[in-house]
Amino acid sequence: MDTSEYLPMFLAECREHLQELNTAVVRLEDAPDDRAILDEIFRAAHSLKGMSATMGFEGVARLTHQMEDVFELLRQRQAALPASVVDVLLECLDALEEAIDAIETSGAEAIEPDALISRLAALVRDDDVEDPLGGPDVAPPAPAVVPELADGERVVHLEVTLGDAAVMPSVRAFMVLSAVAEHGTVVSSRPSEAEVDGFTGKVIEVALVSGAPDDSLLDAARSIDDVATARIVAAADRPDDEDADVSLLEWPGPSAVDVAQDLAAGDAAAPKGDGKRKATTVRVDAERLDQLMHYMGELVVQRTHVEALAADGDIAGVQQAMQELTRSSHALQSMVMQIRMIPVEAVFLRFPRLVRDVSSKLGKQVELEIVGQETELDRTVVDALGDPLVHLIRNSLDHGLEPPQEREAAGKSPTGTLTISARHAGGSIIISVADDGRGIDPVRVGERAIDRGLITPEQAATLDVAGAIELLFAPGFSTAETVGDLSGRGVGMDAVRTKIRSLGGEVILTAVPGEGTSAEIRLPLTLAIMSALLVEVDGLPYGIALGRVERTMRMQDVTVRSVAGQRMLVLDDRAVPLVRGREVFGHKDTPGAPGWEEPRDDTHVVLVRASDRTVALSVSALVGQYELVTRPLPAGIADAGAVSGAAVVSSGAIVLLADCDALTTTTRAQEPTVR
Repeated sequence: MDTSEYLPMFLAECREHLQELNTAVVRLEDAPDDRAILDEIFRAAHSLKGMSATMGFEGVARLTHQMEDVFELLRQRQAALPASVVDVLLECLDALEEAIDAIETSGAEAIEPDALISRLAALVRDDDVEDPLGGPDVAPPAPAVVPELADGERVVHLEVTLGDAAVMPSVRAFMVLSAVAEHGTVVSSRPSEAEVDGFTGKVIEVALVSGAPDDSLLDAARSIDDVATARIVAAADRPDDEDADVSLLEWPGPSAVDVAQDLAAGDAAAPKGDGKRKATTVRVDAERLDQLMHYMGELVVQRTHVEALAADGDIAGVQQAMQELTRSSHALQSMVMQIRMIPVEAVFLRFPRLVRDVSSKLGKQVELEIVGQETELDRTVVDALGDPLVHLIRNSLDHGLEPPQEREAAGKSPTGTLTISARHAGGSIIISVADDGRGIDPVRVGERAIDRGLITPEQAATLDVAGAIELLFAPGFSTAETVGDLSGRGVGMDAVRTKIRSLGGEVILTAVPGEGTSAEIRLPLTLAIMSALLVEVDGLPYGIALGRVERTMRMQDVTVRSVAGQRMLVLDDRAVPLVRGREVFGHKDTPGAPGWEEPRDDTHVVLVRASDRTVALSVSALVGQYELVTRPLPAGIADAGAVSGAAVVSSGAIVLLADCDALTTTTRAQEPTVR
C-alpha cells in the first residue's frame, strides 16, 4: 500500500505525541504514582508505535515498543522514579524526534535504535522481567466479569465504525478504547487489548460499565480522528447474572438474542439521537490558513473601496445592501481571525523538559510554574515565540537562580521558582519569565562592561539597575566568565530584543538585587490586522500602531527647544526628542532624486512609545484611525527608512507602517531636564 499521501498527517501526529511524551515523562518524575499520567504516556506511545509500524518505519516502532515495556514497569512502581530512568527515556524521545525530522526531510527515518533498546532492556532486566524485547507470550484472556454495579451505573455495548479512509486502524482502535475507558470500566472489547496491535478491521465494539451519560460516551468515541459513526447498541441497568461472562458473544444485556438482532440490524436499530456525527476538529495545512487570511485582507480592501463608491452614488437600496455586506464581511473577518488563534500552550509544552535538563546540568533545584497556557494568540506569533523564550528561560536558570547552597546562605529555600505566564492586556498579549534568584548586580555588570569597552570606569561608578539592564541588551555583552553550552557568547538578550521587535513587540526587563528578575514580552495578538493611526508625511500615508501612540498635539500648541544640538519637545513634566517624519522615513532632500517628495510643513506631533523612551514624531497631517491588513515588505525595502510593513487602503494607496522601535537608537540616553 502506498502510504506517501498520509505522510503529512503521520508527521503532524507524531510531533504531537512526542510533545505529549516529553511533557508527561517530566511530570511523571515528580508524581510517579499518578495513574492518569501513566495512562497518557501509554496512549501516546502506543499510538506512535502503531502509526510508525503502519507507515513502515520499523526503527521508530521497535524503539517505541521497548519503551512501552519500561512504561509497564513504571505502572507497577510506587516509589520515586530514578533520574537515570528518566534520562534514558528522554534520550529515546530525542532520538525519535531526530528520526521524525529525518523522515520529513529525506523520507528515511535515519535511526539506529539498537543501543537505546539495549539500555531500555537493561532497565527491564533490572526488574527481573524475562524476554525484555519480545515480551512473554500473551495468556488467554480471562472471562470478562461485570463488576458490582453502583447506583446509576449500567452495562453499555458501544459500537464504533472507522471511516473508509482510516489508514491506521490499530492505532485508532487503541485510541477509541482508551477514550471510552476514561468514562467507565471496560470489561470486554473486540478487538481485545491483546489483539489491538494486529487489528485491521473497521468496527470496534466495547462493553463497559459506566455511569456517564450516553452523549459523553459517544462524544469520547467521536473525538478520535477517522471515526465515522458511534452508536450505543444496547444498555442494561442490571444483567441477569452479575458474575456472568460478558464477552461480546454472550452479552449480559436484555438478552443475547436481542443484542444479536441489534447488531444484525446495523444503523437502522440505532437509538434515537445517535447520528453519524464526525469528529468536531479537522487538520488544516497552515499555508491554507495564511492564504485564507490573505484573501480576507483582499476582501476588506475591496469592501472599503465599494463603500466609497456607494457613498458617491445615488442608487436605490445600495446603502442597505452595503450595510449587509459590511456586517457579513466583518463577521467573516472575525471568524478568520479566530481560526488563526491557538493557545500559547503550544510553545509552553516544551519548557518543563528544558527546565529539567538545564537545571540538572547546572546542579540547581528549580520548581517550574506555568500560568495562563490557555491564552490564545495568532499562530504566526506563537511560531516565532519559541527561541526568544528559550533564551530568557536559560538566562534565568544560568544567571538568575542561585545554587542551593547560595540560596540557603541568603535565607531562601534551596529550590528556586521559575514562573512562565501569559495574559491578555487589551489588544496585546504579555508573556513573562520571572525568577526569585539573585537579580541583576549593577557592579558586576559594570565591571564586565568596562572589560568589553562598552563604558568607562566613571560611567560604571554611577551605573544603576536600569542602566545595567540596558547594557545586557548590547550586542556581544555577557556576564558569564567563560563560554559554555548555555551562555557566554553574548547573543542571548540582543537576539531576544531583535526578534521581538521584528514581531512588532517590545521586551521589558526589571530586577531587584537579591530578590529576582522578570522579563516581560508584550506582543500584538495578531500580525495580520493592526489598528493604526494614519498620518501623512509630505503627502504620503504612514501607519503608526495605535498601541504605541501616547497622544497627538498640534504643532502650534507645543514648545520646541534645542538642547545639545537635539530638537526637544517641551512638555509639562519632561522633554522628549523631536524627530521629523521625512527624516526617519527616508525622504530625500534633493529635488528630482528617487524618493524625493515636495516638503510640506509639519502641522501635528505624535508622541510614540519607542524601544526605550518616548519620541515625538512631527507629521504633515493626521488622517484618522484605520484597521489595516498588514503585508511584509520585500527584502531590502525597509532599510531605506523606519518602516516594518505595508498595507493597502480603500483608495488603492499603499500605506507604509512605521517601525516605532527604529525611531530612536536602542542605547538609553539620559534625557535632558529643561528648567
